[in-house]
Amino acid sequence: MKLKQYIFDYLRKKQPERTVRFPHLDQSLKVMVIYESDPLERNDAIKAIRQDLLRRQMDVTMWGYLGRKEIQTLILPQSRILGLGDYNWLGKPKDYVLTDLKAEHYDLLIDLSTQTLLPLRYLAMYTDADFKVGLSMGEGLHDMLMGMENPDVKGLYDQIINYLTTIKSND
Repeated sequence: MKLKQYIFDYLRKKQPERTVRFPHLDQSLKVMVIYESDPLERNDAIKAIRQDLLRRQMDVTMWGYLGRKEIQTLILPQSRILGLGDYNWLGKPKDYVLTDLKAEHYDLLIDLSTQTLLPLRYLAMYTDADFKVGLSMGEGLHDMLMGMENPDVKGLYDQIINYLTTIKSND
């Protein structure tokens, strides 16, 4: 097992128990979306997803990751793309990233990662959210797991929203 993965697994197991609450999408929710940025940092699918969530009257924060040191996109309060410089050599976010991430509580985390990237796994793990949903990657980070062959970001998002609107909770 690789050292980086071993340390991630160790830290994941040390995370405190969370209280899980299923989100009601018909209510105004505070949502965190994490994703892998495209190399040009255009993220057209992500922008469309943001617009859909805003149309649903949700308070949306979006954090992406791109495996480069230099990131061109501006850091905004509701949107940012993190790069290699925002993580230490083990792949864990630096303290200032964790401080910003843990400063907010979210009703819902939507993880649009379509492949296992340790920096995004850390974001999913450290995000303070009542309910976490994402692609099944065998780590136990999410409360609801999606299974898809050859997933793409838009298809994953559509499936997540479909399930979240279909399932009714007794909360």
